[in-house]
Amino acid sequence: MTYNSYGNRSSRPQRNDRSGPRYDRKEQSSAVPEIKPLDVPEDYVDAAEQVMKHLGQPDRQNPSRLRFSITTSKIRNILTLVSDIYNVESRRTAETMLPESNAKLQMLRIRILYEAGRDERDVKPFVEKSKLLEYIKGIQMNREKFIQFAHYMEALVAYHRYYGGRD
Repeated sequence: MTYNSYGNRSSRPQRNDRSGPRYDRKEQSSAVPEIKPLDVPEDYVDAAEQVMKHLGQPDRQNPSRLRFSITTSKIRNILTLVSDIYNVESRRTAETMLPESNAKLQMLRIRILYEAGRDERDVKPFVEKSKLLEYIKGIQMNREKFIQFAHYMEALVAYHRYYGGRD
């Protein structure tokens, strides 16, 4: 029988060595990749097609279709948030986005991070392969870059549906 730091008896041995997963954060943090800003490619439609082809698995019942682990509704939820910003920014002519639009864009980034962390099997591979976080980070208040990103999101949804994505 051992005694804990309060002088009470404890059947568990004390860990004073400060080892284990809780204390190995320096080692873990180096394994987490940094999200670096990227520009949406000029050929974003072809890029969207390649993302969906890579994520889809051949459907056994219908070989001309692909099966996706991510649902149409999850992708469309992201597109809806993008469309809210797009509806405001597409009517403007300034080079920079409105502060309100930028705030919504940052909230979109947080939402995507949350959904990817919450659903590591379906959403996270989609987010990583499509580079959504990198592209959002690369927008940096540039309205034209955002509009191109919005079109890229539309292309992802279209190819998902075309290749057989369902709810």
